[in-house]
Amino acid sequence: IGTDSLRYYEEIGILKPHRDNNGYRMYGIGDIRTLNILRDLRTIGFSMEEIKNHLADFDLAKTLALFQQEISVIDEKMLTLQNLKSQLTDRISEIESHRRSAPGSEQPHVEVLPVRKILKLSERVYRDEDLDFVIKKLQKEHESHLYLIGNSRTGATIPLDFIEKSHYGHFNSAFCIVDKGSFDTTLPAGKYLCATCCGSYQNIPAAWKNFFIHMKKSGYTAESDPLELYMIDNHDTNCEDEYITQLQV
Repeated sequence: IGTDSLRYYEEIGILKPHRDNNGYRMYGIGDIRTLNILRDLRTIGFSMEEIKNHLADFDLAKTLALFQQEISVIDEKMLTLQNLKSQLTDRISEIESHRRSAPGSEQPHVEVLPVRKILKLSERVYRDEDLDFVIKKLQKEHESHLYLIGNSRTGATIPLDFIEKSHYGHFNSAFCIVDKGSFDTTLPAGKYLCATCCGSYQNIPAAWKNFFIHMKKSGYTAESDPLELYMIDNHDTNCEDEYITQLQV
């Protein structure tokens, strides 16, 4: 045990060594016992404040109660870790699925999609590069359960009249699709024209132009603002060639 630690334990009142004539600290068998207990309780996970309170006055009943209390804390931590493991496993599966399915899906095609619950932040963005800030702001409001890395359910809406004129870079909201918990609104169920844009964000304007040409030729009419879903984005990789963005109307 380092001298700094010993002095700290003395400072907070856990250790009370005697001093010899030269001023040196003299530790007895009682101090060794205290340090053994302290080391074990720290290893288990107790705070210094909890250890100090315990050492001040304890018997067997209090020791057992202390252990039972820590078991409850450990159970909560295990549940948190299990949930985190499940989330990470799901995100790995989603990323790998998008990587497998992206090639060849660039051309618009119709998909029937269910109602999707979303957390939404309505905020106008007039530059493409500012969208990340709005998405981060949305994540900050829900940081206990909304992650950005590996989250392929994050997206943005684009004003329909804006993109129909072949303009790009103007967004009116950021959102994240959620399966459970609270939500702000929904994306309606129905038929969606979908296309996948692979690679740099610079490819997206041309993809949207091709998208609306196809939509017009097919006689489809948009019922709401177009959506972009960032399946794999700059939170997941620095390589722009690996980006995957899905366009939906």
